[in-house]
Amino acid sequence: MPIEIKNLRYTYPNSTFSLEIPRETFPTGLVCLVGQNGSGKSTLLKLLADLLPADGAVAVNGQKLADYLADRRLSKIAYAFQDPNDQLFNSTVAEELAWSMKQARLPAAEIAARTDKILEEFGLSAFREQNPYDLSLSSKKLLTIASALVLDPEICLLDEPLMSLDYPGRQLVTRLIRRRVARGKSVVMITHDMDWLARECRQVWAMSRGRLLYQGPVAGLFADQDLMEQLGLLPARAWQLSQLLGLKTEILSPDEL
Repeated sequence: MPIEIKNLRYTYPNSTFSLEIPRETFPTGLVCLVGQNGSGKSTLLKLLADLLPADGAVAVNGQKLADYLADRRLSKIAYAFQDPNDQLFNSTVAEELAWSMKQARLPAAEIAARTDKILEEFGLSAFREQNPYDLSLSSKKLLTIASALVLDPEICLLDEPLMSLDYPGRQLVTRLIRRRVARGKSVVMITHDMDWLARECRQVWAMSRGRLLYQGPVAGLFADQDLMEQLGLLPARAWQLSQLLGLKTEILSPDEL
């Protein structure tokens, strides 16, 4: 599901920060956004999710974003916030998962079945009647991602989905992203984890001060030392080791060593 950007501009009220992307296209599959805090990554995701006004500068599958989202919005684009407290608002975990399905007017039996299934998939079954704010930060994070995926949207926008997760949680989210990509879905996510980026992603957008400075393969980004310094990023550890060893093959992941 290609996402096209043409002359996208956004300036925050009472702020000097502005985001400007003249013309770019997100390919279908997994695309990661990287850059330092304040570079515009979260702003871009919110514009893609129609949480901030894009003024017709974003199109999906050839349609303006507003037109694309006019019908069955929740099953087309879902957004998971970086901070779970910005997203969770229902009184129980089960109700949090059921909310979007109720908005989509799914039958009660299907809502119940999907809720049970995703609670089990995310390891949250034991917390179904708890208030989401009583969960650990890791479980809250999983709940926000589960809520975004419960309607199986065509495009999923994830703001730092791996942050605050323990190892099993990271593995679970990684598997879910892989499955979605294998099924032809689009995932756009923000990450600061260069090792995960090298292992799982092949297309990366690098941003700084509201501008897109790089769009292309992860290997190309890591190879540009001047750009990496400008972005304040370090390449994946496997990449650094491959360079120290003088390996001719561009090693991105420990699995390739």
